Amino acid sequence: MPTLRRRRGPLLLTALTAVTVTALSGCTVPIAGLAGVTVAADGSPVGVIVMCHDHVDGATLHPDDGDATGTPESEGDWRHDTPVTGFTSWSLTSPADGWTAEKAPGRLVPGQRYGLYGWTEDSSWAAAHVYFTTADLEALAPGQVRYERGDEVRTVSTDEFREKACEDF
Repeated sequence: MPTLRRRRGPLLLTALTAVTVTALSGCTVPIAGLAGVTVAADGSPVGVIVMCHDHVDGATLHPDDGDATGTPESEGDWRHDTPVTGFTSWSLTSPADGWTAEKAPGRLVPGQRYGLYGWTEDSSWAAAHVYFTTADLEALAPGQVRYERGDEVRTVSTDEFREKACEDF
């Protein structure tokens, strides 16, 4: 019996270490595309996503609380009828073209920073966040997209976003 106990000790320690490392390491969803924002002719906000590979199933808009703990409450949540590959766009105020608002966003609050990203049902892929305020939206002209690549905020034409955002991805 003493031999059995000696063996269980290292096995138990190995199992506890594995559980602790897994719990502390945290998981992130791999990025397969980029989210951006633009505005319609009337100035209303429009979400855009370009998938560099794979797909997303929906998108979420949330207030960004910076370093606050916890997950901010979702302001808007949309689902697409089919997996989204390539480029897509939809009105954040009245979605159409395959997009359904699971939770329609309210009025965007001036001064509040928001994040928009794409997601998959099984958390296999995501479209990277874009962060913006209402002032950022007001600075955009229809046909311009604001998106982020790493720490760099970029504003380009919709065509350039669609055709070049995935270069060197």
